[in-house]
Amino acid sequence: MRKTLVSAALLLLLGSPLPAQKVRTVSWTTNDDESKVPEYTLPDPLLCKDGTAVTTLEQWENVRRPELVEILTTYMYGKAPQVKLPLGYELLGYEPGVFEGLAKRKVVRLFLSEDKGAGPCVEAFVYSPNDGSGPAPAFLCFNIPKDDVIIRLLRHGYGVACFKNTDAAPDNLSCYETGIIPYYYRPGQTCPDPDQWGSIAAWAWTASRLMDYLEKDPDIDASKVAVEGHSRLGKTALWAGAVDRRFAMVYPAGSGCCGAALSRRMYGETLFNANVSFPHWLAGNFQQFSMREQYMPFDQHEVIALCAPRPVYLAGGVDDTWADPRGEYLAGRAANPVYALYGVPGLVSDELPAQDVPDQQGRIAYHVRTGGHTVNEFDWLRFIEFADKYLK
Repeated sequence: MRKTLVSAALLLLLGSPLPAQKVRTVSWTTNDDESKVPEYTLPDPLLCKDGTAVTTLEQWENVRRPELVEILTTYMYGKAPQVKLPLGYELLGYEPGVFEGLAKRKVVRLFLSEDKGAGPCVEAFVYSPNDGSGPAPAFLCFNIPKDDVIIRLLRHGYGVACFKNTDAAPDNLSCYETGIIPYYYRPGQTCPDPDQWGSIAAWAWTASRLMDYLEKDPDIDASKVAVEGHSRLGKTALWAGAVDRRFAMVYPAGSGCCGAALSRRMYGETLFNANVSFPHWLAGNFQQFSMREQYMPFDQHEVIALCAPRPVYLAGGVDDTWADPRGEYLAGRAANPVYALYGVPGLVSDELPAQDVPDQQGRIAYHVRTGGHTVNEFDWLRFIEFADKYLK
C-alpha cells in the first residue's frame, strides 16, 4: 500500500465546472484490494451529450466520435497546436547494412514547427528490412528499443521507427520551459492554459510528425504502422492511436491509469497519484478529477473506443497491480459496443483470460502474463502474432 499527502488546492482548478470544495489536507491510501474497488457506473460511449443514443455508424463517426475527442482533449490530454502540416524533415544519415546487413537505417531530423531553421526538432531513427520484399509494415516506438527488440521485429518483416520522447518534451515540470510546449506559447504566456497540452499529448503529437515522414519513406508501408509504448508511453500510444487514425494498430502495454485502465475503479495508480506526481502529463483541467472520478464525463474505455475499428492490444503483468491489468481488460470489454457498430468483434472473452493465455480473437486483444511492469519476450512475440493477422 502507498500513501500520499497533498493539499486539496492542487486538486481543484480555478473556474472548474464542478462544485467547489474547501481547501484541506487529504490522505489517500492506494488500493490494491479488489474487494475495495468502489461501485461505479461507466459513461456510455454511445450516448451523446444531449442524451441522444447512437445507433448507427454514421452517428458515431459524425457526432459522437468528434464529441468524445473534444471532451477528452479539453478535460484530459489537452489541445495541441494547430499548424500547417506536414512540417517537413531532413535526412541526416543513411546506412544500407546495419545489424550485419539485416536492415537499412535512416537518421531523420523532424521539424516540429513551421520555422525549420530556429524551431524545435527531434531526431528519429527508421529501420527497414533488407529482405527485398518491398515497403514494410512497421512499429513506431516512443523510445529507442534495445537492439534485440529491433532485430526481432526486423526478422519478422517489420520496420522500426523511433524517437526519444523526452527530446520533444521533458518528462517533468521543465516541459513548460523547454521543448515544444513553450515554443507554442502566446507572447507573454508562461505555462499552458488549463485546456492546453501536457507532455503525453506532446509526445503523441510528435509521433504523428514521424508518421508524416513515414508516409514519404519508400521503405515503409505507412498504411501498416503500429504505434507502441509501455507505461507512461503506453498511455501516449493509446492517445496517439485515438486521435491519429493513420496508425493501423495500437499497443498500449502496461498503460494503467490515464491509459487503458478504468479510472473509476480507483485501483493501483489513481488520478490522485498521477496528478500529484506527474502534473505535467495532462492538461490542467484534469486536476479537478482527482478523487472525483465519478464526475468525469468520460473514462478510458472511450479512449480505446476511439481506436475502433482498428486493432488494439492491451497487455500487462499479473504482478503489476499499479497498472491494474483487470481494469484494462474491463475497459476493453466496455469499448465493445463501438467495435460492434463497425461489424467487428472487440474483446471477445467474457471473463478475464487466464494468466499467460492471450485472447486474440477480436480486434481488441488482451493478455495478462507472468511478471511485473515491463515488456518482455512473451509480450513482443504476442504483439508480433497479432500484427501478423492484420498488417501482413
